[in-house]
Amino acid sequence: MIFKYYLQKQIDYQVLQKNIGKAVPLYAYLNPNEEENIERYTKFLSMVANMDIQQIEELEEEQKILNKQIPFKIKYPKDYLWQIYYSEYTDQYFMLVPTEDLEYSAFFYLLKKQLKNSKNETIFVPISYTDYSREYLSRMQISDIENYLWLFTKEWPLVYEVYSKENSLSLHIVGKAYIFDDIQSDYKIELKNKEEAIKFYKLLKALFIMQTEMPHHYNFKLSVDENGGLQFNINNKKIIYEILPSIIKEEYLKSEEEKLKLMEEKLSLEKELDELQKESSKLEKEYLEKEKQISTFLECKKTFFGRVKYFFKYKKVNLTKQEEKVEKKQDIKVIRLNKYGEVKRNYTLEELLEINKQIDKEEIKVKNLNLDIKAIKQRIKNLESKVKNAILYIEEIDKHKKSIFEFWRFTNKDKQEELPEGIVEDKKVDALKKVFDYELDFEDLAINLDRTQRELLSKQELDSIYLTTTEILNDINIVAQGEEISNERVEELKYKAMQENSLTDKDSFDIFGGISYDNKLKSLANQKHRETAKDLFNILDIRKDTTTTEYTEIINNIIKSLKSAFEKITIPIDLPVYKSDLGLNIKNQYNIFSITATQALNELLKKDTKEINLYKINLKEKTKGLALTNSVYYDNTNKTLPLGMNVKQAILLDNNLIELKKIKDSKINIVCYEQNNNELSKIYIKEINIEEFELKNIN
Repeated sequence: MIFKYYLQKQIDYQVLQKNIGKAVPLYAYLNPNEEENIERYTKFLSMVANMDIQQIEELEEEQKILNKQIPFKIKYPKDYLWQIYYSEYTDQYFMLVPTEDLEYSAFFYLLKKQLKNSKNETIFVPISYTDYSREYLSRMQISDIENYLWLFTKEWPLVYEVYSKENSLSLHIVGKAYIFDDIQSDYKIELKNKEEAIKFYKLLKALFIMQTEMPHHYNFKLSVDENGGLQFNINNKKIIYEILPSIIKEEYLKSEEEKLKLMEEKLSLEKELDELQKESSKLEKEYLEKEKQISTFLECKKTFFGRVKYFFKYKKVNLTKQEEKVEKKQDIKVIRLNKYGEVKRNYTLEELLEINKQIDKEEIKVKNLNLDIKAIKQRIKNLESKVKNAILYIEEIDKHKKSIFEFWRFTNKDKQEELPEGIVEDKKVDALKKVFDYELDFEDLAINLDRTQRELLSKQELDSIYLTTTEILNDINIVAQGEEISNERVEELKYKAMQENSLTDKDSFDIFGGISYDNKLKSLANQKHRETAKDLFNILDIRKDTTTTEYTEIINNIIKSLKSAFEKITIPIDLPVYKSDLGLNIKNQYNIFSITATQALNELLKKDTKEINLYKINLKEKTKGLALTNSVYYDNTNKTLPLGMNVKQAILLDNNLIELKKIKDSKINIVCYEQNNNELSKIYIKEINIEEFELKNIN
């Protein structure tokens, strides 16, 4: 088997040609009889002396595996310096071996095979700097596939042309894809013939166009199928090339239905806006008339003759609404909309793109109409308030126009000389909440949480949090649930304490307490410090004569400290957290959740289980929770401990302080290898069951 690929890195082809021109055949290094070859012969002997036989044997074992099956990732687990090229002139493969390299295992492996002169034996190697054969897809189409897949997976794929021992060609596309939150899985797409390659290219191109040209309408979900291939989904339905025309037709008809609804809504809103505009115009005229009368009154009251003039001119004021001129009502033209026109057998992407552009335009119009209606309703409300105030003001004036003398006294009083404004509604707008992004926000969040916990929590409270990260968590949950600790458990702890040399007699007294003088420099998060890591048995203070009752009392004191700590600390941001196991024990009062799904899955992915449960809880801002920060794991006696969460990125939650509500169930597949850390081993698909919860605070 041979695989070849075009290396996607910038190289100077002229330099490569120059190196080939300088190359000397191997036999020149094996012939010391000629004077010009003595130096080469010496170099070859030096290479042999530095040869690592174990690496050659490892390479030979790998080739045995590779001759049986092509590895899932195609490439070697190690970066061997093959430098094998193909010459079109001689129709042969050749290998360049830089003599200045330090590692020659690939070269000596090939030399060993050449010496055996086994004609039927094959090897699995990369052919460097060779262009694609273009037998299935053109180089431009392959480049397009790489760009398309990057959009969906956010990782660059590798595309290989692979030739089997029978010299049959297949196109392999391998990479990583995000399949749920921060969880990534390997995938491999194998295209065995030109028809499969063209279909896959067209499918990928169609989905790329739909997602880039219509981003508000389509966002395809990725998953890994039962063979480790990449799968695209829409509305929980797998998309394959054969059903793509029916999907486009279905989406077109949905879009047409949505467009018709938007047009009907737009016409209704236009009619409502027209009526509101007429009402606003009528109120504005009425207000202006009354404002004019009030302004006249305020101007006339300044002089004697002005008061007399106003008294006789506006003696009989009619505050009733004047008859409006009857205007010919013009209804907005209502377009009769048929639900569908003639349904075609098939629709193109161009038609789908066009109708979705129309939907976007209609949505903008509807949105603007709603904003206009909201604004004019507020204007009408203000005008109604102003008209009401104006009427009350004029009525107050008219009450004192029974006689000229009473009107004279009224106008001499110090009254309000302006028209009250309408009421302006002050609506509270919910502030936008920041969405947690692990890459951008975690470091700042960790530092802030660590700083807060150092300031607000006592040493005893921090020690209690540390104990929840150890095997003692199970004992804490047992006591918290009102159950009893067994005598066997206490004896087990005594034995472990003795093994750790931490078991003390009843009468012995440790004058140092929890202090362990250690002035050695340590490193955490690439920062030096002189702090001591906390020790389980030093905190518990287990003695030879500790009884089950005494140990239970110790656990009760730990629980009290935890409750006290939970009262002081809250999570400052909406934050998703994760926990994975073979079954979440909801009865446990205290549970530790990872901040990323990948961390939650790490250990269980290595176990030989076909199925894993992953639990996601969406914490809300100000949820009571304790972070496993650096100060939880170290005593900061010397004040040199770096701020952050560099030991473990997790949150401790108290089940009594939260209420869980399941909002979603889903399943994903992830590619795993039968032998951990061996990418040449066979793969199997592990299924992950995901349960997602919303969280509400009880307290």
